[in-house]
Amino acid sequence: MKIQLQNITFYPSSGGIQSYMYHISKRLIETGHNPTVICSFDDKTQPKYDSYEKIKIIRHPYYIIRMLPINILAPIYYEIRLEKFLSKNAYDFDIIWSNFFLEAFTSCKVFRKKIPIIYIIHAVASKMIKLYNIYPNADVFLKSYVNNLYRQYLLMEKKAIKECDKIVTLSKMRAREICDYYDINQDKVIAISPGIDLQKFYPSEKDINLLKELNIPKNAKIILTVGRLSFEKNIETLIKSFKKISNENVFLVIVGKGSQKRYLEELVKKLNISKRVIFTGERNDVERFYRIADLFVLPSTYEGFGLVYLEAMACGVPCIALKPDYPKVIIASNEVIDDGVTGLLADPYSIDSLVEKIDRLLSDDNLKNKLGRNARRVCEKRFSWEQTTERLLKESEKII
Repeated sequence: MKIQLQNITFYPSSGGIQSYMYHISKRLIETGHNPTVICSFDDKTQPKYDSYEKIKIIRHPYYIIRMLPINILAPIYYEIRLEKFLSKNAYDFDIIWSNFFLEAFTSCKVFRKKIPIIYIIHAVASKMIKLYNIYPNADVFLKSYVNNLYRQYLLMEKKAIKECDKIVTLSKMRAREICDYYDINQDKVIAISPGIDLQKFYPSEKDINLLKELNIPKNAKIILTVGRLSFEKNIETLIKSFKKISNENVFLVIVGKGSQKRYLEELVKKLNISKRVIFTGERNDVERFYRIADLFVLPSTYEGFGLVYLEAMACGVPCIALKPDYPKVIIASNEVIDDGVTGLLADPYSIDSLVEKIDRLLSDDNLKNKLGRNARRVCEKRFSWEQTTERLLKESEKII
């Protein structure tokens, strides 16, 4: 099967969608299929026709987002250029797997009824852009800019969802949200969970060199969180919970970057816990951090799936997350974490509940180790990229 995979960027750019496309493409090649990634240039030095680990890449020219980051017309400019590119370069494909709403919207305009289109929704773009309005440092100009973008995103995303042939979400919770938010038939949507790279993420002894780099004692207990430092990740609640942990030999390591970084750093100073909270920024060796962690905590209130939970679980690290409470707390934590078996789920409205879960695992090594072993087993049985790719192919066969 000749499959076109679409996103704004691909390798060498990093991110959740890029990683998803990479692993899917690798499995497609291994099983005799022919994937090609369509994306934009990251810079002008990159070739139009490229490859990455045998994955074919075709790039289209687009620099406006990089030149004018605060431009309310950026999505429209992008769509116009992409439409022109796709129309002139109508490559021969059996199906399109689009991973971003702008690509899905444009593909529906260009290829509707010519090539089947599956829209793989990693995030509800119109909702995500709206979250900028509740960032602590959002000013009037930013709010106005975001409101304009929101209207554009909403219209484009809605049209893509209505006109594509099939919608794939990464979780049942996201499928439910999409159906309610855009009023579409449930039969059009299917949840297919992503996989995890078990050769990259696996249990091992603590990385002593990394502990030295972070200036953490060998005998310390480590709480880890990984992800974008943005409002919906709710890192503020984790920091406030950490303040209530009485054990002075416990450290909180925060891996990631984002618009809330400065706000969170100031909060840590205000709570007088700077000596035990470490901000690492974005890292390309995140697997090393899971291997020094005693537990992984991410109290997101809006999450389509939560691949970082899988990464931690594959490394044998038990996870703590919040319980979903639709529509207020839209997360798929209970689809990834089996409460009391592979991790623990806390009350989404209680810091004390989160503190209690953290304390329980920090004080009970037997329970912590048991949950960690169970977590690794679940990853091996339920979350492989082979299974994800096979299910995507089966859905494709139904509409070709």
